[in-house]
Amino acid sequence: MRFRSNNPVYRNLLNQDYAYTDGQVATYRGVASKTMYFIAMILVGAFGGLMLAMANPNLFGVLLTISIFTTFIFSLIALISPRASKVFGTLYCLGEGMLVGVVSLAFEAAAPGSVMIAILSTIVVLTIVATLFLTNIVKVNGRFMRFLTIFALSMMISMILIWILNLTVYQGTANMGLNFLISALMVFLATLYLMFDLENIRQVVEGGAPKALEWYASFGLVFTIIWLYLEILPIIARVLASRD
Repeated sequence: MRFRSNNPVYRNLLNQDYAYTDGQVATYRGVASKTMYFIAMILVGAFGGLMLAMANPNLFGVLLTISIFTTFIFSLIALISPRASKVFGTLYCLGEGMLVGVVSLAFEAAAPGSVMIAILSTIVVLTIVATLFLTNIVKVNGRFMRFLTIFALSMMISMILIWILNLTVYQGTANMGLNFLISALMVFLATLYLMFDLENIRQVVEGGAPKALEWYASFGLVFTIIWLYLEILPIIARVLASRD
């Protein structure tokens, strides 16, 4: 059976005659189990990094700096090459877990309770997105993809312009209202990408994809969930801090 998909990455795989390794096809259960695996790797990286920070702060600082640069490369490889998503997705989750752990610890120290609320908020957003997707209230079609592309490009250009203004006009002075608005828009953008990830998973499973593509679909979802959490966390922390 041939794999059918509207996703350009998967269409590229078809052009390369992506072969079945064992004759098995992707399933929702397989995608779910691999998603849990990647989340577990994030937790391992987070707790392992925090333990290392307490044991040897100097060594941890070096490793954290290295992980910031390497995780970008790992995620890029995992997202571009589905064949490499298992290995490089695991490396990304371990390295990103260290960063998530440190960032979470910093925000928790500044605004106690922010981490738990951010985690619960991320779960709530994911649940709402999944409900809207499964009930077909929101359909990931051509119109949705055009809106997502335009909105993502607009956010990218806006971030660059704001960065330039902060360096030139505001001279590094933080505008809290503007930062809050940008964070809220980034949460919305991450939410749109969650829809996109769920559609990718649907295409992988219902399109008869080889089982190896479960890793790619799972990593895309986990990547967006981490991004969503890191965008929600500062918003929660600002709200809690403003009450003190």
